[in-house]
Amino acid sequence: MRIAIDGPASSGKSSVGQRVADELGFRFLDTGLLYRAITRRAIDLGWFIAPTTAADVASERYAQVRSDLTDLARETDAQGSKSSFTMVIGGYSLTESQLEAADVELFVPAVASIASVRDALRAVQRNVAARGGSVLAGRDIGTVVLPDAECKIFLDATAEARASRRALQRGYLIGSEEHKSILASLVARDAEDRARPVAPLVAAADAVTIHTDKLELADVVQRVVAQARKVAR
Repeated sequence: MRIAIDGPASSGKSSVGQRVADELGFRFLDTGLLYRAITRRAIDLGWFIAPTTAADVASERYAQVRSDLTDLARETDAQGSKSSFTMVIGGYSLTESQLEAADVELFVPAVASIASVRDALRAVQRNVAARGGSVLAGRDIGTVVLPDAECKIFLDATAEARASRRALQRGYLIGSEEHKSILASLVARDAEDRARPVAPLVAAADAVTIHTDKLELADVVQRVVAQARKVAR
């Protein structure tokens, strides 16, 4: 069985997906890490030196960068098994701290907006899903990557609820400047993800939507597991 979990940034996709996979004995892949890996390498190689939006990277002056990023995507793989995947580009492994760095957060939306990059990474994601029971989390899994997935889930929550969760996870007070910055960033990311012409963020027509604003993580996990078992009957 293949379980596709989609949703906006900080909606709980990774936390839920990991726990669902653990409970079912499936492998889990957070597909966003693939885009983060490419972004990390591009930054380290000096390809991004100023804030870059999806509109910027679509312009003619970024044609060479788009081509180079696509080449990186073709060299990218998720190596490992079960939930212990490591992002590898051309034999170069990236650590979790490298992928979660603040500068990656700044540029990854632009990288993820490039059609040729998404096309190249689709094969990696499908390869993981083809190995057996799997849970893939992202923004276009149920609509583009695995449109025939047996179980599709869309996790949703208000930007305010998601910003509060992320702020608390990072040790910031609700109402602090850091919290306000996180909220503004999520609102901007939502707009960019939903409006992009390539694989926009949208729930698949046959996905089960779960609104997580007032739900505990364990409750969301059990709802997804129940849906998966229902589909498997």
